Amino acid sequence: MATTATFPPTHRRPDYQPITGRASYPEIYYLKKIDNSRLRREVDPQKRRECFSLLGLGILVFIFSFLYAWQHFQSVRYSYEIQRLRSEAAALENWNHQMRVEHAQLASPMRIEALARKELGLEPAMAQQVIQVGAVNPGSGVQDSELAGNLNSKIPGE
Repeated sequence: MATTATFPPTHRRPDYQPITGRASYPEIYYLKKIDNSRLRREVDPQKRRECFSLLGLGILVFIFSFLYAWQHFQSVRYSYEIQRLRSEAAALENWNHQMRVEHAQLASPMRIEALARKELGLEPAMAQQVIQVGAVNPGSGVQDSELAGNLNSKIPGE
């Protein structure tokens, strides 16, 4: 059988305690005021050109991406507008069809005759009550309106 060995517990030193045997040095900061106001930095033309070319490239990429996005959003907006106009046109076509059907119903001679008889009390005209204005009698050359004998006669029901 194997025996197990036990090691003594380790005692760790906390980080804030100095190591024994070594001296601890206090941290000392010296403040020195430096006046750089008279200094002027030299400009490197190669770096400036490189910076401006990179800036120009960035602006071009931004403009092209902005134009692409604007075109895409306009396309989507126009698609919605076309769809709205198509549905509006279909609704107007339906309304036009309904109006034509209603006009045909209201302009029907049978309906007008029935309304005239029921609501207005009108009756069909008799042959002697009809006067054609402007028609020429083929035999005499005189207009029928002058020959109508019933111009002074009374209308029945008056």
